[in-house]
Amino acid sequence: MSNSPNILIVKYRALGDSVMGLSTISYLRSIYPNSKIYYGIRSWTKSLYDEVETDADEIIPLSFESFKDYQKSYKKIKSLNIDHIHELHLSGRSQKFFKLFSLINKAKYTFHNHHLKSGGPVIDQGEIKSLIQRDLDGAYTFLGKEFGNIPSYLEFPPQVKVKTAKKERIIFGVVATRQTKMWSLSNFISLANLIKEKFAQYEIIVPLSPSNTDKEIKSELARLDQNDNLKFVFEDLKDLPALIGAAHLYIGNDTGLKHIAIACGVKSYTFFGPEPPREWHPYDKNEHPYFFIDPLDCRYENAHYCGLATCESMICLKNITPHDVFAKIIKDLDKEE
Repeated sequence: MSNSPNILIVKYRALGDSVMGLSTISYLRSIYPNSKIYYGIRSWTKSLYDEVETDADEIIPLSFESFKDYQKSYKKIKSLNIDHIHELHLSGRSQKFFKLFSLINKAKYTFHNHHLKSGGPVIDQGEIKSLIQRDLDGAYTFLGKEFGNIPSYLEFPPQVKVKTAKKERIIFGVVATRQTKMWSLSNFISLANLIKEKFAQYEIIVPLSPSNTDKEIKSELARLDQNDNLKFVFEDLKDLPALIGAAHLYIGNDTGLKHIAIACGVKSYTFFGPEPPREWHPYDKNEHPYFFIDPLDCRYENAHYCGLATCESMICLKNITPHDVFAKIIKDLDKEE
């Protein structure tokens, strides 16, 4: 392989995962400044990057849902003359595709399956660590060893360049992939009241999707929001970076919106309940603080995190109060006065 190979990094995962994968793109850009570096992600997430700049030469939308999808993906990747394909956080369906592609086209294919135990080729394989660090470990193992030490996730936070002007705006991230990761909606309303009482100039934006679940969340928040402190927006993915990037703070659950905010350079405060931040908050905790109650025996009964979709007690999040949060964020809001 040449000193300037054409590289395709693949992360066929969810929205937040695709944002975190940008750290690996930045790392590879630092050691392969003259290479063409492409980033393959799920096709439905691609529009998030339509109006921003990243360290990738091109974002490649991928889909493996049908034979037609396979054909389209194959044709696109073949046109790029790829020398090395490396997949982050392996997906079984994509692995079959890239094994076949590499066999036919003589492109090297490597991957990192985070779920495999120790003994594999990847540095620190099987260790529980920051998600971004695990991505970097895999990229270093197969593409970076000749360039020095293992990169640190703190050196390569995900970044997008978005053209937007800063405003007195706060983003509330109220949704999550499961109920146990969600701070209560009534707490968000109480926090909004506290913010608006002292900092009336701030607009509080709640980005939502058009899904039925988000529509139900919107209805409940609107019912609780007696002071009309919240502004609900249903933006296309391509418009989210400009919306979020203009904000002063992100406050909310550990979800894709949080990762977008951080990549856009917005300070974040995240609520962690069933999942510890060690893996799922791969950022400098001083720049991006979080709320996390530990120890809790119930969190670790079956694994190194709680995988419950629903929970009656919600003790991990219930004991984080709006006043606790306001006391932490007030110094950031005071700076803008």
